Amino acid sequence: MIRIALVEDRDADAERLSSHLERFGRENGEAFSIVRFTNPISFLEPYTADYDLVIMDIQMPHMNGMEAAYRLREMDEDVLLMFVTSMTQYAIEGYEVKASNYIVKPVSYPDFALKMKKLFRSKINRGDAIVLKTDMGQIRIAPDKIRYLESVGHNVIYHTLQGDYSQFQSLTNAAAPLEEKGFCRINSCYVVNLAFVKSIRGYDAILDEGTLKISQPRKKAVARAFSQFDLKKEQSGNNPPSN
Repeated sequence: MIRIALVEDRDADAERLSSHLERFGRENGEAFSIVRFTNPISFLEPYTADYDLVIMDIQMPHMNGMEAAYRLREMDEDVLLMFVTSMTQYAIEGYEVKASNYIVKPVSYPDFALKMKKLFRSKINRGDAIVLKTDMGQIRIAPDKIRYLESVGHNVIYHTLQGDYSQFQSLTNAAAPLEEKGFCRINSCYVVNLAFVKSIRGYDAILDEGTLKISQPRKKAVARAFSQFDLKKEQSGNNPPSN
């Protein structure tokens, strides 16, 4: 089931887009769950990171779709975004908010189907992302954007490229979905993304920013995990993402 947020203030345009989605689903064997929002404010406040694709009109009252897209990207960098507009000059600016495509009103089905097929080639798949709760609502963080996890009391702090987010949970539960993604527990308080570890010196893990302590019982396991990860990184030529 592909979850779609349709942000469109005009009823006629929303009905047309919903009809196109239903037809596309029938013709391509896909199932869609569509939630319509009549304005971007109700879509964003609070934001729930439940969607695989956002289809957003640009010209809307109170907040236009481009402004809404900038706010969306502060909370969700990876959700696919397609603009609907009658003004093609917004197409270039759409690249700044990582819009996958845009479609011009009135939306014809052949054009819509073509753009949707291109989106599907982008592999709609958000299963790896970690959903975190913030004051702005839910956000999704890709594992490769997380530097390390830190246990503080009954909370876990996610130190990410986008900032720090505190969640009420145990470190064990937080680390579970990351175990196969290059993360390693280095002591009772820290689980580190090995992609951000530059080197290990004694009982210190030297990260791209800062140093974390490795406990004595975990020293050998951490050194072995880092060595294996470093070898795979050299073979693939992968580097951690930058801000």
